[in-house]
Amino acid sequence: MAVPQDANNTSYFLPPNKEEWEERGIPDFVYGQKELVWEGVQWLRNAPSLPDRLPLSRFDTALRSAWRQRMELGLFRYRLGELQTQTLPGAVGFVAQLNVERGTQRRRPQNIRSVRQPFDSEQFNFNKIQPGEVLFRLRREPGVPCVPQQEDILVMINISPLEWGHVLLVPEPAQGLPQRLLPGALQAGLEAVLLSAHPGFRVGFNSLGGLASVNHLHLHGYYLDHRLPVEWAPSKTLDPGGHLHLLQAVPAPGFLFYTSGPGPDLEALVSRTPDHQPDQLQV
Repeated sequence: MAVPQDANNTSYFLPPNKEEWEERGIPDFVYGQKELVWEGVQWLRNAPSLPDRLPLSRFDTALRSAWRQRMELGLFRYRLGELQTQTLPGAVGFVAQLNVERGTQRRRPQNIRSVRQPFDSEQFNFNKIQPGEVLFRLRREPGVPCVPQQEDILVMINISPLEWGHVLLVPEPAQGLPQRLLPGALQAGLEAVLLSAHPGFRVGFNSLGGLASVNHLHLHGYYLDHRLPVEWAPSKTLDPGGHLHLLQAVPAPGFLFYTSGPGPDLEALVSRTPDHQPDQLQV
């Protein structure tokens, strides 16, 4: 049985000898409900970016330190320096970044024919990554009342990073799940956000046909030290209960979901939206 471990007693670093990486195994990051940060994570008033120093959670510290070590060891396709970043003029206020290496050195995307394309074990997938790319396994402390046991989530580096701390959250990679937003993946992404005390930690999902380059279930997570327009965009209520909203004054339509927390209620609410779309999105 997994038990909570203090960050000081669990090493998420790779051993000095490369030959030991595969034998090391994957360390567990075990967390409980009390570590989910529900309030107080916000941007400073009138500040578009963050100060140099910010209180971090145990999750932030583990992820950032292990990610930095992999960068120093050269496990990425390129060394990520400070990216040129600016907020574009105009009513929307897009945040733009220049990342030349991401455009030239990332893995060539797979040929995507349909958003329902099945997993293909012959193509690249996250069971074929190199030893050392996995930072840790996310595991919720067992025994939380009324909360189903979460599947194990591997947190691994994205070797072609968009930004600092860019990781992939991969649920049960050995199952060979295709890139479709399943309930377990949605819950894992939300809980990863709640484990972070950093307002710039983002988690996102891109579908097949929506710039996903690998047809193997995963989410992206990374740190962006700038507010995004979607964070303060107004919204219009779409249902009587006030749980489903449509974002307003943004360049593309988007839904906003209100819920008391991750779990079956949120999963049911979110699944009402995308499950009506896939058959219309054949490419």
